Amino acid sequence: MSTYDYKKFDEIIEKLLRDSLRDPDYLEIGEDISDIPEIKIIFDGYGDLETEDEYIEGGDKNNESYAIFIHKDSAQEDFEFPEHDSAAFTFGSMIYHRPKEEVCIYAWYDVEDDQYSIGDYPDDKDLFMTPDYTMGILEALDARYYSSIVPETPYDPKNLTTTAWPFADKKD
Repeated sequence: MSTYDYKKFDEIIEKLLRDSLRDPDYLEIGEDISDIPEIKIIFDGYGDLETEDEYIEGGDKNNESYAIFIHKDSAQEDFEFPEHDSAAFTFGSMIYHRPKEEVCIYAWYDVEDDQYSIGDYPDDKDLFMTPDYTMGILEALDARYYSSIVPETPYDPKNLTTTAWPFADKKD
C-alpha cells in the first residue's frame, strides 16, 4: 500500500516543470527541457482542437503535454539522466521507455490559465519503481534544489520497496 502524499508529489513535479527551460516560441516534440540533469522533461505535443466544424490533431496550442521521466538513480549526487534509444518516423520520433529503470509521469499545461495538471502515477505491472520509491527521489531533488529543509525520511535506495518480481522486497 502506497503512503506517498499525492499533493506533495504534484507540487514537486510542478516545480520541476515551472523551472524547466520551456520556451513557448520554440517547443519541439521530444526535446528535453529539464533544468536539472537528474530528470528528463520532454515536450510531448499540443492538445487536439475540436470545434463544431473541424477536428485538428495537435491544434490546441493552449494545451501542452509533457512527459517527465524519473530514473531509479535520479536522487544520486552527480547523476545525469541517460539518453533514451529512439526511432524516427515520418511524423516525428519516438523514444523507448525503460520501465525497469524509470517512471514516466504525464502532465498538461493550460497556457491561458497558467496551470499544470499532473497525471496519475502509472499503473504498470512492469514498473520497477513504486510511488513511494519515486516520492523518495522527488523529495531528495526538492531538498537539493528548492528547499533548505531536509526531508523527514532521507532518500536511501536500500530502504525503498519495488514492485517488480522477482526482486526482493528491499532493493540491494
